[in-house]
Amino acid sequence: MKLQDVVELQHVVVPLTAQTVREATERLAERLIASGVVTEANRLNAVIRNAWPEDMVSVGEHAFLPHFRTEAARKLATAVGVSLKPIRWEKDVNRTARIVILIVAPPRETPTYLQVVGAFARLLSDPATVLAVLAAKTPEQLIQIGALQGVELPTHLTVRDLMTPHVLSAGPEQSLGDVARMMMDKDVRALPVVDDNGSLVGMVTHRELLKYLIPDYLQKTKSGKFRAMPAAMAAGHQSSGGPRALPVKDVMSRAVLCVSEEQTLSDVANLMNNKDVDRFPVVREGIVVGFLTRADLIRRLVANP
Repeated sequence: MKLQDVVELQHVVVPLTAQTVREATERLAERLIASGVVTEANRLNAVIRNAWPEDMVSVGEHAFLPHFRTEAARKLATAVGVSLKPIRWEKDVNRTARIVILIVAPPRETPTYLQVVGAFARLLSDPATVLAVLAAKTPEQLIQIGALQGVELPTHLTVRDLMTPHVLSAGPEQSLGDVARMMMDKDVRALPVVDDNGSLVGMVTHRELLKYLIPDYLQKTKSGKFRAMPAAMAAGHQSSGGPRALPVKDVMSRAVLCVSEEQTLSDVANLMNNKDVDRFPVVREGIVVGFLTRADLIRRLVANP
């Protein structure tokens, strides 16, 4: 499959008029909605409004690639826009670009979706291709750019090729407050919890942070007092600090979906689709040897030739 197979003339907007990446993404989404590729406009627009930084690939100073897996899309599709003026990213005011490519796909097409995001990012890392895209005055000129015709999507990648090998992790005795600060400082949404031997014992995600910290924050805002902790966890931890003082082992998720180094990109993509999970510890005989997220997949696919 070549990259040009997913670029349709009716989904190319030249020139694209927008000041921010969100505005540009919404304009491009309108093309996909109008052509019937997106069947639930409100659902896609909600996804765009709640985008997380990992839903965006920034290719240097040249392009933004917002990308989403959503049931609002009937099939994998892209929409390409080229602006006459730099478009800024709301989440990083120092980043601007004139090219925006929206990529959407239903979850069942996750393997191809990941490959397409990576292929576009690699393509736009070539200065000559960027100049050709920026020089296009019409949609017809853009889709005829020769570089689009020569890009093949990668295959046969394994978890070992894609994972982050140096794993940021938490210990079971660390406090929830310490782990929450670590997650915020490192801008991560999940941390594996490992024992002294490196064996996986659980995982902490934003779900646990929301479950234990937000209710207490709201209660403290109203009354100046923390609410009582769950009875099963109160023993030995009711002094100093409230829920923030709880050890991670008391709040972590113990049912963790893991992958091995030998599993393929298709295996992981199917897990993302079927289990609705976007991040996995990578284990070898129970020991955590890596971590794999959707953002990791995109970054590695961008780097692979």
